[in-house]
Amino acid sequence: MRSPSGVIVAAIVVLATAAAWAQEPLAVLTEMQIKRGKVEVKTASDPDWQSPKPLLSLKPGDQVRVTGEGRAVLVFTGGRGTQIVTQSNSPFTVQAQGGEGVSDRARAIMGSVTNFLLGQQREKTYQSLSVRSVRAQPPVILAPRDSRVLPGALTFEWAGSDRLKYRVRLLGPEGTVLWDQDQLDRKPLAYPSSARALSPGVRYTWELETKEHGVQRASFDVAQPVDATRVQEALAALTPATAKGYPPATLSLMRAGLLFQETLYADARRELITAIAADPEEPTLHLLLGHVYDRTGLKGLAANEFDEAEALTAPRN
Repeated sequence: MRSPSGVIVAAIVVLATAAAWAQEPLAVLTEMQIKRGKVEVKTASDPDWQSPKPLLSLKPGDQVRVTGEGRAVLVFTGGRGTQIVTQSNSPFTVQAQGGEGVSDRARAIMGSVTNFLLGQQREKTYQSLSVRSVRAQPPVILAPRDSRVLPGALTFEWAGSDRLKYRVRLLGPEGTVLWDQDQLDRKPLAYPSSARALSPGVRYTWELETKEHGVQRASFDVAQPVDATRVQEALAALTPATAKGYPPATLSLMRAGLLFQETLYADARRELITAIAADPEEPTLHLLLGHVYDRTGLKGLAANEFDEAEALTAPRN
């Protein structure tokens, strides 16, 4: 017969486990528009309303308050949908959601990406740059750079002066020149379908050269077909037709997060650049783009994007 003390100890363990689970994040803040309003958060551990950081993790009982024409978007863990918070439904208290209306596979994909985003909030541990423009700097390879790429369309991108002429070479694993283009303007350069097909799993190097600044190199490899198919199927679950209720900027953020997880940094960058062009004042997009640049060794550009995200969330008078 179990002693009463044993029962009490077991009960305490169960209660402690339940309490710990209750404090797991339930949502992540994926959008916060404050141009003509304000977004604030009050957590269960802090009684004061605070201006949140992008991609803030939210736990049960945390509250989100929006004033004016501001807006916040919350994505719930486990693929359980979203919540848009405006002045009309403020303050909103974070609580578990049902998540009906999507397939189990789509819910699993959304849940995985949401869990990834929960870990991407960044404290300011980097050095800000006094010069934000890259146009006056030497050319720099942007993408693909230390990245996998999906089979098919491949685009080479770099930053630099519009007054320079550029040369791009693609090298095979043995250093053999597979493709060479000269007298190029500074704009995205597509690898033509008529050129030599690239093999999955092979590491390629591409060179960017100018007479004024010499040669830069970056490497990439092509994803295996099985991985590419899996990624494309996952991306298909993160479209407006499938992920109903997810706003466009949040969907772009999640698609980029999925690509980031798959080390497809060039594709993640392109997704974020396109999203920022459509919604330049969404700080979470800049924050994740900063992580892409940081992961691919572009520390200066990463700092610029982190600074931009911070500036966009700073309280306005």
